[in-house]
Amino acid sequence: MANTNIADNAVTKSNFDAVLKEFYEGPVREHLNNSIPILEYIEKSKRSWSGRHVRFPVHLRRNHGVGARGASGFLPSPGRQQYVESKINVKQIYGRIELIGLAIAASEGDKGSFASALRTEVDGLRRDLRVDMNRQVWGNPVADTGGGVLNTGLLAKLNSEPASLAAGATVSVTFDEPGTRYLKAGMTLNIGTATGLGTGTLATGGTGQLDVDSVTSTTVAVLKNNTSGAIDVAENDICVRGDANDNTFNQEITGLSFIVSNADDDLQEVDTGNNPEWKSTVLDNNDDNRPLSLELMQLAIDSTDEVSGTEPNLVMGHHSVRREYINLLTADVRYAPEQLRGGFQKLTYAGGTRPMPIEFDRMAPYNKLFFINTGDIKLYVMKDWAWADRDGSTFSRKANSDSWEAFMCWYGDIGCERRFSHTLLDDITVDNLIF
Repeated sequence: MANTNIADNAVTKSNFDAVLKEFYEGPVREHLNNSIPILEYIEKSKRSWSGRHVRFPVHLRRNHGVGARGASGFLPSPGRQQYVESKINVKQIYGRIELIGLAIAASEGDKGSFASALRTEVDGLRRDLRVDMNRQVWGNPVADTGGGVLNTGLLAKLNSEPASLAAGATVSVTFDEPGTRYLKAGMTLNIGTATGLGTGTLATGGTGQLDVDSVTSTTVAVLKNNTSGAIDVAENDICVRGDANDNTFNQEITGLSFIVSNADDDLQEVDTGNNPEWKSTVLDNNDDNRPLSLELMQLAIDSTDEVSGTEPNLVMGHHSVRREYINLLTADVRYAPEQLRGGFQKLTYAGGTRPMPIEFDRMAPYNKLFFINTGDIKLYVMKDWAWADRDGSTFSRKANSDSWEAFMCWYGDIGCERRFSHTLLDDITVDNLIF
């Protein structure tokens, strides 16, 4: 009888044979890009957690009980400083592995395999968590068609309505917002409305559990129904990471796209409708892309300074925007000419009182440049990355099975202490997108 206690994604001898030695030579090649550029600039906050929240007051309005009067006039009516309370909720990120004892034993030592199954899974999980966190730190604010609410965890939105998927069937699906750039072969998705995904129950709200069979273009992926029943999905449904037990809908960290925004989103539980000061400046073009220019970049810096009294100290965007900026520099070398030598190793922009670095991240949103004051964005960490070992052991044996599992975890979130000191330059024309 089959051992039903082993998870479908457990490492077994059969699915680890790809790295067991036969007639090959050399190590397993590593080609993943695992950096998180934005976290090199954001400091960890020293604020302490109280339960599941970080709370602190935000000064939003001045005392306007001031004014000039005549010698015998009445004094100005008294005013007061106005504050609101900001609350940051803890988010939990996990990564889990499982190996059977035979796979561990068969891959031990250089004579048996190119790499230890245990070591490659442990090291690989660290890298993969880092890659996924790099996606999360940017966020993907897709509005749900049911109410316009912005939620974290969204990978893409369906731009087509495929036929009902029978058990075992595959179908090509078109995606937008932002397409298939965050979808990878082998990934398991939950798809449906925000209402359905938020329940965590696949039978509610039209949600479905589907696997990414392949990604065929920047907008099309092939999905496969590996469940035992038919699944219906609809146009404008949203997709998140998930499985038969739970999903990541509205559980991921608060990315920069949510913070550097002028949406009425009640970020950190501050009522942005009643407190419009709790918004960033967004310089858009009504969804009509326009070429990047030095004038637009200067406008973003000046707008930040005028609104907040502080210039941004970092500019960040996707690699495609870097190519647009380099084209501007080539035409006018007065801007940071020392960076033009040697292949644009480091780009800066001297549009304020001091040059500011321009960094680029493959996970950043397309068509946007973020002008950030890094001192006002913090990484709030309750528990930094570590293997869970509260019971004294990193690996635990599953009951009645020669199967061992472990998981890594991180508790915290990205938070903002002043929101109006950041500006988003949106709707920038870019060419030659890679994925």
